Amino acid sequence: MIVAVNLKRLLGWALVAAVIGSANAADPLPDRRAVRPGAPSAAPAAPQQGLAELLGEIESLQAQLRELRGQIEVQAHQLEQMKNRQLQSMVDVDRRLRELERRAPGQTSDGSNSTTIVTPPIGSGPPPIAAAPAPQATPTASEQQQYNAAFALMKQGLYEQAARSFREFVARNPKGALADNAQYWIGEAAYVTRDFRTALDEFGKVVSQYPQSTKVPDALLKIGYTQYELAAYSKARETLSQVVARYPNTTVARSAELRLEKMKKEGR
Repeated sequence: MIVAVNLKRLLGWALVAAVIGSANAADPLPDRRAVRPGAPSAAPAAPQQGLAELLGEIESLQAQLRELRGQIEVQAHQLEQMKNRQLQSMVDVDRRLRELERRAPGQTSDGSNSTTIVTPPIGSGPPPIAAAPAPQATPTASEQQQYNAAFALMKQGLYEQAARSFREFVARNPKGALADNAQYWIGEAAYVTRDFRTALDEFGKVVSQYPQSTKVPDALLKIGYTQYELAAYSKARETLSQVVARYPNTTVARSAELRLEKMKKEGR
């Protein structure tokens, strides 16, 4: 902004100097200082020297402006790359979770038996209750195709379009095998675009409508993050503390602990 202002001022000065020089060149009156033929010629007019200096300064400022524009473009590109890497990481996690969901009910990747955690509503005190494992449904070819199409929009960074596609998917397949995942990504799309109130509502639906989903821990973590962004710090502490208590020794618990430590340092 400062470079642009200085450039405008210099251009104005250059225009004034050019007008003065033009006026001097067009003056029909004889030079009274010229007394006889063969006398040394007069020195170049001062306005012409000033004009040359101004033009040099203008060129220098233009070069600085081009350099600043290049730096801005580089930083914008780096920011876009960071967003794409973050989104790709989320995509990879979602893919691995869906692969686990397709395994035999009640078994983990090493073949051992597992149980499903029934997550109580946010704000309740009792610890999670072990329940019988719920069989994992397999998505139909049509469901998988619709889900993949919506996910492709997320990977391209078209978050609003992706959210609409996921909403349509949930409306068509409210009990489908991928409905909980789709609902989670609706919240994620809102969170990425900093529509935190919508994100809070959408993540809450994952917890309330799909309590046995593997997406619940992530949704609870994001609820805590969203409450933090909305400056609801007491609620954020409560939610993040529940994540740590319900899912100890997990990635989401560690993430919740880090955010709690950050809030403590900030005096939140």
